[in-house]
Amino acid sequence: MSQLQQDNVQILIYSKSDPSTPQTFSSDFGVSVTEISSNISVQTAFKNLGSKFPSTLNNIETVPSETVLSVIGDKKTKISVEYNQERLPNHEMYCVYWDDINSEWSEEGCKWGGVSKQIVCTCNHLSAFTILMAKHPIELKYMEELTYTGLGFSIVSLTLCLVIEFLVWNAVVKTNIAHFRHTVLVNIAVCLLIAHCSFLAAPGPSASPPYWCLPLTLMKHFCFLAAFFWMLCLSLGLLHQVIFVFVHLRKKVYLGLCLFLGYICPLAIVIVTFITYDNGRPGSYYSGETCWLIYEAALKGSIHAFLFPVFIIVFVNMFTMVVVISRILKSTLLEVSSHDDAKEVARSIVKTIVLLTPTVGITWILGLFVLMLDLTTTPYAQIVNYAFTFFNSFQRYVCFYYNILCIPEHLRAPIVHLSLNFLNQL
Repeated sequence: MSQLQQDNVQILIYSKSDPSTPQTFSSDFGVSVTEISSNISVQTAFKNLGSKFPSTLNNIETVPSETVLSVIGDKKTKISVEYNQERLPNHEMYCVYWDDINSEWSEEGCKWGGVSKQIVCTCNHLSAFTILMAKHPIELKYMEELTYTGLGFSIVSLTLCLVIEFLVWNAVVKTNIAHFRHTVLVNIAVCLLIAHCSFLAAPGPSASPPYWCLPLTLMKHFCFLAAFFWMLCLSLGLLHQVIFVFVHLRKKVYLGLCLFLGYICPLAIVIVTFITYDNGRPGSYYSGETCWLIYEAALKGSIHAFLFPVFIIVFVNMFTMVVVISRILKSTLLEVSSHDDAKEVARSIVKTIVLLTPTVGITWILGLFVLMLDLTTTPYAQIVNYAFTFFNSFQRYVCFYYNILCIPEHLRAPIVHLSLNFLNQL
């Protein structure tokens, strides 16, 4: 083996006695090659050359690797190339070679290793190679329309919740338990309403002034966290009711705990995150394109200051729902004496699941799968993305329905009638 290296070029010439033995070439420029079958090969790595070539592939804008690798051998062979190229989530990668005839990059004969081997390219011929990453993530069809339709639907539903609470507050809040429940519902609705309005105010970098992006990100970060912490308060209150049936919560204690969890905790998380990520610097704390927190990779990015508390709360709320359902089963199965009674128990359980799942934010568990599944791997990832968007829009309607169920029956009919008239006028 002979080697020549300068600042931006590294050349290695291999000559081997056994052609069947794979030969690995490692460059100081972040690329390595495993080549089979050639007796003699010349491998040249060019640093900082990628930017000199076209950055498009089949009219798709891409981000090229810094290194271009040229491999020449004495016979046709198959090679595997590893590039030190970081891939962003949901961004497609393209393994390409330079087509001298058409003076452009081509994928013919080259294959990307996929998410499991995302830095590996395999080609069945020799040439000048590089790896390209799509400049923009994969866009799901109709996702934007579904998002903003659900957003508008959510804002209307949350507004109706607050109007209903204002109209019937004195009629329904007559006990401590009713006061706790309706106070929590009002705070959840207010936080989600502000968060959704902030989301609507920043749909893209060209739609709002750039100096609005940081305040809107802070507002969304705080309000979404606050909504989840208030959902935790609702869950803890329900858990206390189920477990400690004869021990009543004191009003001042419960409301004090709710205010601490609902506003102080999310505020502290937002402040610590803001300071940790370069005092809110664009590209570190938030993205200037989306006006939202940044996800870079697993356990990397400011978005985890939102995800960790949210998923902890979701799992606590799931535990609460399991306890509630088990208590329903325990208290009713002994009384079941007929098939009709069993069907009534089943209806009660289904109703509990349907109401509690979105009300305490359990539909957000789909968000965990959205992060885990890459859109470049499987169509199931796309289904999960659509489901997450749909069910979290539907969540606001269930909160509105839950709000209606908390109203005494003699007040329910006129409230529903007024709500339907309001929706028909929109």
